[in-house]
Amino acid sequence: MCLDYGPFKLINNDDETELDEIATILIQEDGLKLIDSFGKTSQLEGKISEIDLLNQRIVLS
Repeated sequence: MCLDYGPFKLINNDDETELDEIATILIQEDGLKLIDSFGKTSQLEGKISEIDLLNQRIVLS
């Protein structure tokens, strides 16, 4: 069964970011490192509190 309804969304408080170009999420001591399909990186503070595969969202706390 395929549930592909588009990109995952990253929920951080009131901010919602689509992860359409993100290829990798690395968990680090000071937060998360996002790497897109071109190798560009960005950092986020917080930790993953929930991964909802059915609704395609990753929630940070």
